[in-house]
Amino acid sequence: MKKLYIIIGLMWLSGNVFSQQQPMYSNYMFNGFLLNPAIAGTELTSPIRLTARQQWAGITDAPSTQALSGHTSLGYDDNYGVGGYIYNDKFGPISRIGIHGAFSYHLKINHDLNLSLGLSLSAFQYKISESNLNIINPNDAAITGKTESTWAPDANFGMYLYHQNYYVGLASSQLIQYKLKLGDYNNLGKMVRHYYITGGYKFDLGKEFELEPSVLLKNTEQTPMQLDANLRVYYKKNYWLAFSYRHKDASVAMIGFKIDRYTVGYAFDYTFSGLSGYSHGSHEIMVGFDLFKPQASNALI
Repeated sequence: MKKLYIIIGLMWLSGNVFSQQQPMYSNYMFNGFLLNPAIAGTELTSPIRLTARQQWAGITDAPSTQALSGHTSLGYDDNYGVGGYIYNDKFGPISRIGIHGAFSYHLKINHDLNLSLGLSLSAFQYKISESNLNIINPNDAAITGKTESTWAPDANFGMYLYHQNYYVGLASSQLIQYKLKLGDYNNLGKMVRHYYITGGYKFDLGKEFELEPSVLLKNTEQTPMQLDANLRVYYKKNYWLAFSYRHKDASVAMIGFKIDRYTVGYAFDYTFSGLSGYSHGSHEIMVGFDLFKPQASNALI
């Protein structure tokens, strides 16, 4: 039984693939709050976002993720932010359901530039369902078909420097590095800290178009850094096309629009890693609604 948990656990606990310990998102440029708690309260509106992702389509039991998030600004000068999100992440027999609550404080550096510091506390349930395993020997006494689960606490921290035309962010997740204990194997593995660095700049291209290059650097304490290079083109601020290159993994095409308070975005990942011969790519859709417009002085447009 212990060997079974080790093998399954390594599929998810290994730091070699970012999406295994942390859900992977392609539309993170349009919902950075999922990566950085300091983004809570940095927008003029109070955005609610629902994201659904199916990774590696065509591969049975490939990762799938759903997340529902929201955040807003508070305080007389909107110098506080609060938010939260829930998510469900599944990979074969392994699944994780979590909830995050975030708080941020915004410092006004000058009329146009702000610095936000954010902290989120979370809890998640990690679960292995033996009924979803492909069993070579159905008579193996170690396979009982039961479901093993455990709960774990966690915390994330972030910093976010933002201006109407540019932003720089730094965040770290899984700060506690909690050691999971599951079933009769009491040291399945520990959560590994993840680090994220983001940055982008928006250029005006006349009255109707804007161009925004950006980057995301991802790293853990056990893996080399991974780079996402992105380019977004806006038309009349409410329509966009975007392209992203994820180093040694995938290229991503994105399209989206915003009408009144509603936002819709779609992303397609073309995988060129070793899975390209088996996968039909990854699909991700994001839908959103802006609840209201706070009287924000610090918000990022």
